[in-house]
Order: sequence, then C-alpha cells, then structure tokens
Amino acid sequence: MCIGEYLKRLFFDNFQKPIIRILFFFGLFLMGFIPQSFATDARINPSFDCHSEISPTQTVICDSKVLSLLDFELSKHISGLRQLLTRTQYLVEARTFVEKRDNCIVDAGCIQKIYEARLWKVRARVGDLHRLEGSWVSKTNGQIKIVKIADVYQFRSLSLASIESYCVSGNSESISRSIDIDAWDMEDDEVRIQWANSCAWSVRLDKQHLVVSETNSCSHEDQIFLGAYRKGEPNNLDYVCFDLKY
Repeated sequence: MCIGEYLKRLFFDNFQKPIIRILFFFGLFLMGFIPQSFATDARINPSFDCHSEISPTQTVICDSKVLSLLDFELSKHISGLRQLLTRTQYLVEARTFVEKRDNCIVDAGCIQKIYEARLWKVRARVGDLHRLEGSWVSKTNGQIKIVKIADVYQFRSLSLASIESYCVSGNSESISRSIDIDAWDMEDDEVRIQWANSCAWSVRLDKQHLVVSETNSCSHEDQIFLGAYRKGEPNNLDYVCFDLKY
C-alpha cells in the first residue's frame, strides 16, 4: 500500500469518530475568520514568467510585491477589454502600454504610475469601478484618491494646512491621511472611516459630489478635509492663489 493510500484510509477510518469530526469542522469554521491580510501578504506573481528572458523593467516588477500585484490585477481584466476592442485596437493599446512601461527602465515609481493609469482605464471600460472610486478635489484644494487594488480600496487624502500661507510665502504644511478599506465596506455609496484617534469620517456620494463629514469629534487637521469634493484632477495651486489675490 502506498503512503498516500494509507493516509487516505487512516483519515476516513478516524473521521467516523465524533471527536475527529468535531475537530475537523471546527478547523473549517476557524479558517473563515483568518484575517484577509494573511492572504494579501502572500506573494502574487506577475502575469509573465520571471524565470525566462525578460527586460530590465520586468525584472524590477518581479522583484516588487506591489508591481507584481499591479501586473496580476491588470491581467485579470484583459479578456474583458479584448471583447470591447478589435484585434488591431487591442494590439496597438497593448504595445503602447508596454513601450511606456519599459521607458521607465528600472524606475519603480515610474512603472507603478504607468500601471495604475492603465489599470484604472481598463477597469473603467469593463465596468469594474465602484462609484466612490476616482480622484476628487475640493474648493479648498483638498484632494482625495480612492482606488481598488486586489480586494482592498486605498483611500488617500492630501491637503495644505493653509492655502493663504502658501500663496503669501509659498510654504504651507502638507497634511495627509491614508487608510486601506476592505472591499465589503464599499458595497454602498457610503463608507465610515475610523482614524487612529477618536476621529471618524463618513464618506458618501451625494448626487455628483463626494461628501466628507465627521461622525465623531475630529482635530483641526482632520476637519480640513471635511466638505464636498468633485471629480477631477488635483487643483493647480497657482490658479488657487490667483483667485485669492484677485
């Protein structure tokens, strides 16, 4: 009898015992509560073979968990994109993307930006974007970026502590907030964000605007981000200062 057959028979013979069955199903029950971060911490390989002859840019991707994940995520949506485009259109787009990516050579930051831009456009075309996702800006130059990577939504916000100080002297403290949000918290048009302190935000869609309001008392720095945001590119600070002066 081979070892595999022996272990199989040993398992099924003992599985009839009540205590073994209880322990087995209890183990399955506990697996459902394993934090998702364990799964996301596991290394995800890119869509190409890292052990074959590859370019310097691909080598950088293989050596980076973030870039490997971005390449893998992009590959998940390629079949959907192919259904929307002709073969020629798809090949032209794919070739353009690879050329832009490889122009970064070994600059990991540059490669990441190319991947994020491509992934964003592809997901938008195949209907995979959540309504809260995107780049949002406020009248006070607050900026919020919400984007999904794997099963996690990255929430990133940035603002100047004082626009007036920046416009007068060109200097102003930059304040940022960032947190990762689990996918199941993004099913509706509203998400509650709890910071390390007692401050909590409610981030919701109101018609075409993203509205950030506090649900618990927040510090002055956190309150800078409160208000309504519209979808768009980050504000040009020179034009913001022009508006203040004139």
